[in-house]
Amino acid sequence: MTEEVSARIVDQRIRNRIIEAVEMLADGAEGLGHVGFVEFFESFYDWIPYGSQLHPNSALNDEERIELIDLAEFLDRACDATPSDMTAVEFIATGWPDRIQPRAREVLAVFVGRGKFDEEREEERPSR
Repeated sequence: MTEEVSARIVDQRIRNRIIEAVEMLADGAEGLGHVGFVEFFESFYDWIPYGSQLHPNSALNDEERIELIDLAEFLDRACDATPSDMTAVEFIATGWPDRIQPRAREVLAVFVGRGKFDEEREEERPSR
């Protein structure tokens, strides 16, 4: 029997996955080395679609939304400025990972400042 999960818990889980995607961007070239060129973008775009359009998410606060949109626009520019079939080494040579990293770290700090949500019970504020 499958237990029903509330929309709020789904939003909390998605917010936690967004944090993980931003963590990878914040690792810069090192993060890129772990996932490869395509996944460097796609791990973020899985949660924040290209074009910087956020899906509604009750677990995000206003500051987080603003920061994510800004980071998404920055990542979109990097994506548009590079061929889609680059290697990780070629992408590192463009300098984009080094330009993305500080912005991603700033965004990550906003999220980490609030913490992560529990993934099994609804919370008003993050408890982890």
